[in-house]
Amino acid sequence: MRDAGSLMTAETLADLLETLVNIPSETGGEGPIADWIAERLARLPGETRRLGHTQAWRSKPRGKPLVVLAGHVDTVPANGNARARRQEGRLYGLGSSDMKAGDAVMLALLGTLDLARLRFDLAVVFYEAEEGPLEKNGLRRLLGELPWLTEARLAILLEPTDLRVELGCIGSMNAEVRVTGRSAHSARPWLGVNAIERASGWLAEITRFPVTPVAVQGIEYRETLQVTTLQAGRARNVVPDELVANLNYRFPPDRTLEQAERRLRALVPAEFELRIVDRAAPGKVCGDREEVREFVTRFDAAVAGKQGWTDVAQFTAAGVPAFNFGPGVPEQAHQQGEYCPIENLECAYRWLAEFLTREKS
Repeated sequence: MRDAGSLMTAETLADLLETLVNIPSETGGEGPIADWIAERLARLPGETRRLGHTQAWRSKPRGKPLVVLAGHVDTVPANGNARARRQEGRLYGLGSSDMKAGDAVMLALLGTLDLARLRFDLAVVFYEAEEGPLEKNGLRRLLGELPWLTEARLAILLEPTDLRVELGCIGSMNAEVRVTGRSAHSARPWLGVNAIERASGWLAEITRFPVTPVAVQGIEYRETLQVTTLQAGRARNVVPDELVANLNYRFPPDRTLEQAERRLRALVPAEFELRIVDRAAPGKVCGDREEVREFVTRFDAAVAGKQGWTDVAQFTAAGVPAFNFGPGVPEQAHQQGEYCPIENLECAYRWLAEFLTREKS
């Protein structure tokens, strides 16, 4: 077998990423890219299962610990960036960092490694609808229908981390706060109750909610709360009888959904109506697990907390230790000028190839 680090070059990986970027796959339209990936998985020895536009491949079980590599294939809507281009060591285009760079690395590993000689049994998952509501997430369905996935020793999400090992992930909760008043003609406001005025003191306070660092297993996460939408008023000459604000709450991995909801409700006056719209539990921090420690120490990888929600949460909820590691740059996610450094592709490929093929010396 050839040296795992010499199997792919940065430019070859960039060619693969360019191909993936140029296949449109906005959430809800993942069919073409799923078909393209399916053709390549069909050439491999092993078992493939497809559910909608989500698919999993696994090598023939050999009684070794199972490692799962996973990545979503969908993107947010295009914003003048649907086609890939290269410039000054970067590959630009929709999904280049989030997260087709990770998908490209997974496909390259499958296409170049001697799968029969890996030190782990291997499974790879390409799933749909990560950028949409959790109930439509393709990985969620797959975990329910393929119980062997939950027997994995480790899952690695190739989300953009800029080659850091990002542990866990923060939880997410959206709540709709409704403040009521009484409508009246704007020329006779004393006959009504202005919902905006009634909410103004609370809004002034809640919009100053501080970004709060919280350490979990020595890793920093940040608790945040933002008013992300605000609606009020029926007409220019009517005292508004209702104001509706959306609160987007992000909370660290040391809290349950129930604790997060209590925290959120405590920040809203009891006389205002609060309704939880959606919620997603945080991902467990698995920095103490043997394979995670090995990966970090073997490559002297930088370690951070994932300041965002990823499907690490779904794996850890299913009892599978997991972490985020990928070539994309998290700050580039959903940006019009989104790019991935081409050199990151080769590094991510090389580290994962070595981790999968060689015992630690």
